[in-house]
Amino acid sequence: MKKNTVFIKRVLAVCCAFFITSSVFAPNTVEAAKTLSELRAERDALAKKTEEAKKALENAKAQQLSVMEELDALDKVVAAASEELNRSKEDLEEVTTRLNESQAQLDEATAKREAEFEIFGERLRFFYENGDTGYLDVILESKSVSDMLARMQYVEDIMEYDHNLLESLKESERIIKVKTDEIAAEKAEAEELVKENEARQNELDQAVAEKTAALESYMQDEKMYEEIIANDIKASQEVEELIRQATSYSSSDSSYVYTGGQLNWPVPARAASSSSLSSGFVNRNNPVSGRYEHHTGYDIPAPYGSNIVAAEDGTVIYSGWMSGYGNTIMINHGGGLVTLYGHNSSLVVSKGQSVSRGQVVAKCGSTGNSTGNHCHFEVRVNGKAVSPESYLGVGNVSY
Repeated sequence: MKKNTVFIKRVLAVCCAFFITSSVFAPNTVEAAKTLSELRAERDALAKKTEEAKKALENAKAQQLSVMEELDALDKVVAAASEELNRSKEDLEEVTTRLNESQAQLDEATAKREAEFEIFGERLRFFYENGDTGYLDVILESKSVSDMLARMQYVEDIMEYDHNLLESLKESERIIKVKTDEIAAEKAEAEELVKENEARQNELDQAVAEKTAALESYMQDEKMYEEIIANDIKASQEVEELIRQATSYSSSDSSYVYTGGQLNWPVPARAASSSSLSSGFVNRNNPVSGRYEHHTGYDIPAPYGSNIVAAEDGTVIYSGWMSGYGNTIMINHGGGLVTLYGHNSSLVVSKGQSVSRGQVVAKCGSTGNSTGNHCHFEVRVNGKAVSPESYLGVGNVSY
């Protein structure tokens, strides 16, 4: 009798375990992400944009337009290729995320199957040890009618449990197969995206190399160089005027008012040090042309696509293309202080947007009058460019 009591308790425990495992391992669904064909369609649109920019460049060369117009056309090619590359990287990240989600679901389904096989194994061992009379023994050992009815119910519950367990095992097997197939398909997508991403990178490198070679060549030609310098001076004056217009309101109209303190280093990929600068705030000989000019900020080299972050809380007063500076961000911090981030490959924030200290505002690049990936960082007080040294706590350099 003691043996039967123990058995009944085991049966009840197993039944409880079944209902618990069924609820814990219920298949979940993941919101459908973009298909590979949709991602390809987006990249095809970007590729078309790149081709259009290349045709515009060829037209500019054929028409023998000014050096700045040609450089702008070159930059549009670089910018379009950059956008393609960034989108390709985002697509790869999305597919990788989906792949990880599928792998997690596969692991869950596998764990469920193993747990149920273990329970099912215990049931099979019981039948093997007790033979076909196991159920009958449970009923015949009843002490009363009510006890017999209860035991019959236990037996019925066990039989129903066995049926449910077998069905659950089949469902687990099905889920595992589906997830395995999904992972295999998404892995193939991810591998294909890696190849496409590498091709985009090569195209971008080629566009940047063409633009850099053209700029270096132009800087060796005195007439063309003078045009570039004049354009840079004009761009700096335009920046000053834009700042004047954007900050002409009273300080009470601004959400931020800079009251002092060290600004945040704008390029996290490089150490906040003078040794990280390729050029300082200085009258210098241009490193490409060797000619004398005034440099209005700090040049901070960084890998292509590196994060460029806000130096302080503020409001974006400019986000777009600016001749000479390329893709440019300007942030008003109040109190007459504005910071500028130039030569970016892409821009992350828009005009009028509020940003916080350390927030990503752009990605490093080489647009505008630039021969290498870097952030041109300026500090402007009441529109005038001043040395960033005291604001960043990073010493100026003489080159």
